[in-house]
Amino acid sequence: MYSGDRYPGWRGSLLSGGLVSKDVRRVELDAQGNAVGQESILVGDRVRDVRQGPDGFVYVLTDEDDGRLLRIEPRR
Repeated sequence: MYSGDRYPGWRGSLLSGGLVSKDVRRVELDAQGNAVGQESILVGDRVRDVRQGPDGFVYVLTDEDDGRLLRIEPRR
């Protein structure tokens, strides 16, 4: 569950990676924990792991032979 402050409006959202869909899904939850919306952030490679770093940014690890570590940047 996202708890940082780098992405306005993401607080309390679940983040998951897609091996087949090659994206990161942000699932919005209501106060009872029910999914009320989702957003797909296309990465283009199989996503192995998604984590919030201590700096509040979201990091993505891809699952390719030459996998990459990516940082998702908020829109400005």
